Amino acid sequence: HRCINIIAQAAASVPFELWNQQGREARKEISAHPLLNLLARPNPLNAKVAFFEALYQYRLISGNAFVLALGPKGSAPLELHLLRPDRVSIIAGEGGTPAAYRYTAGTTARDYPVDRMSGQSRVLHLKNFHPLNDWYGLSPIEAAAYSIDQHNQSAAWNQALLQNGARPSGALVV
Repeated sequence: HRCINIIAQAAASVPFELWNQQGREARKEISAHPLLNLLARPNPLNAKVAFFEALYQYRLISGNAFVLALGPKGSAPLELHLLRPDRVSIIAGEGGTPAAYRYTAGTTARDYPVDRMSGQSRVLHLKNFHPLNDWYGLSPIEAAAYSIDQHNQSAAWNQALLQNGARPSGALVV
């Protein structure tokens, strides 16, 4: 948990810069733009740092992060919201493109379709590489699960040994 928090806090503290490149050499930093405003305050509940910390934490824990863009259809988004990865299911489509993303909270489910031609959707799916799954990313924790289980079991054994006065439960006498 601490490791994930440290990584997420460090990544979320990186400032965004927007540049306009005119020609080959001339570059100009843009200091005021709707995109910078959206990233600084993605939604009424979150400022930049809180939003991006949660984004990185979701991706580090589950291997997936889902960003929902809200606003009028056919225009730039006005708000960005994170969807909990455990509540999102991908509805398989043809040709390796999802048909839709389904968000389920309690008994309510909402589908966010994916355009078959462009692959665009109101949901942006950020995922880690997974060699065995076409739709979902591989969690770093899942990749390390055996080592984590081994560490937890050895800690439990050591705790039981200490609670037993550091006397082993048995001895082999020859």
